[in-house]
Amino acid sequence: MDLQFSSENRQPSKLSRKRLTQDQVRLLETCFNANQKLQVDRKLELACRLGLPPRQIAVWYQNRRAREKIHTIELDYKTIQQELDNVLAENRKLEQEVGMLKHELKKSQQMLLASNPSATLLPSVSTSGDNDLTSSSSPLNMTCNWEDTGLLPMDELYSCLIRPQGQPENHSMNDLSIV
Repeated sequence: MDLQFSSENRQPSKLSRKRLTQDQVRLLETCFNANQKLQVDRKLELACRLGLPPRQIAVWYQNRRAREKIHTIELDYKTIQQELDNVLAENRKLEQEVGMLKHELKKSQQMLLASNPSATLLPSVSTSGDNDLTSSSSPLNMTCNWEDTGLLPMDELYSCLIRPQGQPENHSMNDLSIV
């Protein structure tokens, strides 16, 4: 059995293949845009029209579909990356807002303690980055324990300090009185 091939039986090597002309590529692109799947009769028609082997037409279509898929994936990646950037920016904005609100709450508690030294706030505000809104340190769950008036929910206390426009009112220490 002879394992060597004669020069007549060899397939054309990659080096002997010629590059496509601009006209050939333009026609292939037009046909590809019309239908991305290549039928046998269409492949033979294009091969005759372009003067190329049918296998080269089929390979061009495969490569073009692969490039189209890669392009689609890149566009999807850019879209997702943009959405991620937007979410991260919104997250940073919300974290700053939470920090500002914690600071305002702490200032309000300090003002209350300064106006009535016998008052005790239970529990204290944690600024350690506690993200659990249902925890006992949540402003909705906080209460002020006044020795002579009982329990006052912290959200009611805080709402008393906020103007209708959402901005804290400027109170002097003598103006803070809870009825």
